[in-house]
Amino acid sequence: MRRANLAERMTSLPIPAPSPDPVCNVVLAGMNEFGGISRAGETASVEDERFLLRAFRSFAAAAGSLERSYGTLRAEVARLRRELEETRGQLARKQALAEISAILAHEIRNPLGSMELFAGLLAESDLDGESREWLEHIQAGLRTLAATVNNALHFHTLPEPERAPLDAGQLLDWARNFLEPVARQSQVCLSLNHSVAGVLVSADRHRLEQVLLNLILNAVQATPAGGWVEVNGRLTNEGRAISLGVVDTGRGISPELLSRIFEPGFSTRSGSAGLGLAVCRKILEQHGGSIVAAGRPEGGAAFTLQFPIAAGALAGGLKG
Repeated sequence: MRRANLAERMTSLPIPAPSPDPVCNVVLAGMNEFGGISRAGETASVEDERFLLRAFRSFAAAAGSLERSYGTLRAEVARLRRELEETRGQLARKQALAEISAILAHEIRNPLGSMELFAGLLAESDLDGESREWLEHIQAGLRTLAATVNNALHFHTLPEPERAPLDAGQLLDWARNFLEPVARQSQVCLSLNHSVAGVLVSADRHRLEQVLLNLILNAVQATPAGGWVEVNGRLTNEGRAISLGVVDTGRGISPELLSRIFEPGFSTRSGSAGLGLAVCRKILEQHGGSIVAAGRPEGGAAFTLQFPIAAGALAGGLKG
């Protein structure tokens, strides 16, 4: 009687439509099969009880699977929360480092500028012999320190460039003259070879000076005594762009490192913060240009900068 009553109650239930949920479909399949047997006039039997047992086992298996999935989901959520907290902590530390770097850079750069000025005045005096050599050492150290300070400052805070017409030839002449004491101290020949005198680019002069300062300093430091570094420049892309290069006879760059050298913090030189090349790339991107590095088959490395020239290629006035 109890089984018969169960069959009557199951038969009287409406048969729902199929569900997209696989677990629900297991239940619906059981109801359809049980109901179909009952509507055929059969009473609940041992076979019916076996079917119900199989259905309940399926439900239990589905419930266990759901419980395991829920546990996995909770563990994943907990992991993501931990990663989020770690990321927040890293961002907070980076922000604090950026603020400290900016403060230190400003505090160091002011007296550093005065020291460079006084060293320049001494260089214009009648020093000779050993005194002149000492002065060149001082100038080389000050300019290296200036590059490091500027890298730290520009990497964390680099506003949009203040563009103005800039003579590319004068820029290269300045870079060569400014870093000549550094090269001479390292017994490296620093040469200049360009055909861009009077060619104008629309650029932030201080930013491009910083790029050349980084590249030439890196080249001099990577080149052994007796080697050479060349700074060059030429028009390219049918006169619509300018290409500037820094080539050296130093230790070169291994192919597997070429894809990483512009990453912030990456350096092959011990004691380096690894910010110089990252700053260079950021500055070139701000000017709509690019920077690429390559190893030279005969040894050494070559860095090439390329960016568009101004509306008028020759000094003496910009068109438009």
